[in-house]
Amino acid sequence: MENKIAVVTGGLGAIVSYMFDLVGVAVSILILFMLADYVTGLVAAGINKELNSRIGWTGFIRKLYVLVWVGVVYTLEFAANHYAEFDIFGGYIGDGVAFAYIAIEFISISENGVKMGAPMPPFVKNLLKIVKEKTGLEEVEQK
Repeated sequence: MENKIAVVTGGLGAIVSYMFDLVGVAVSILILFMLADYVTGLVAAGINKELNSRIGWTGFIRKLYVLVWVGVVYTLEFAANHYAEFDIFGGYIGDGVAFAYIAIEFISISENGVKMGAPMPPFVKNLLKIVKEKTGLEEVEQK
């Protein structure tokens, strides 16, 4: 389910980027969402007395990896468009990938809010429950 949400959001992000010619802005938005996810994750862990420097460091490294990976996609797309004269969807694949990760970060921020006990609209709680069931994360958390 999470992958389907990411694919749909990534596709829509690429279309929006194409429509408004905002190549690269998606990465700035992604960095903001990553920062919000990291901070809310720290707060949630602090509230639940689960702070762990190793888990925090691992999460930080994973976010850096995602930024590197998105950068590689932009670079390959740029090289294909400008050096090989191979136009791939007008040069908006990188933005689509960034928007897909923005959707994943939004889900994680919402999960952190639930862990903190913050008020959450019922439709968001239901969405998170569906995502956990479809991805099998619910079984992992119970162990």
